[in-house]
Amino acid sequence: MKRLIRWWSVISLILICSLGFLGWAQPAVATMTGRQTIPLLAVQTKLSEVTDEMACPALDQKIDLNNAKISAFTNCQGFYPNLAVLIVQNGPYDKVEDVLKIPNLSDRQKALLKAQLKNFTVTPPRVPLDMRMPDRSTSPFMG
Repeated sequence: MKRLIRWWSVISLILICSLGFLGWAQPAVATMTGRQTIPLLAVQTKLSEVTDEMACPALDQKIDLNNAKISAFTNCQGFYPNLAVLIVQNGPYDKVEDVLKIPNLSDRQKALLKAQLKNFTVTPPRVPLDMRMPDRSTSPFMG
């Protein structure tokens, strides 16, 4: 019986020690994966270049400029949140091209709007402005 207890305690001690030492070696082993990093070359387009495919990809239906919430512009690269807020705040619009007459638009914003005029529509306003804009207390860009 003493022999069994002694044997059991030695095996337990060896098991506990080996698990403890393996835990310390883990960060060192993780760095020795044998993989080398491969440099990645990327090309960035000029920020002033605006193309049709970069602004509003795959819209199923047109965005109504007089009734859309600013969240409707989240799929349009470069629109959300700043340009979307300007579009919503400066409505209502009589025709789609009126969106280009928003005061203080940058050249880039005008180029984005011109490239996406075909994705916009104008209908009579039905949704009040306060329902189209986010709550000021929860929105970081509404000051």
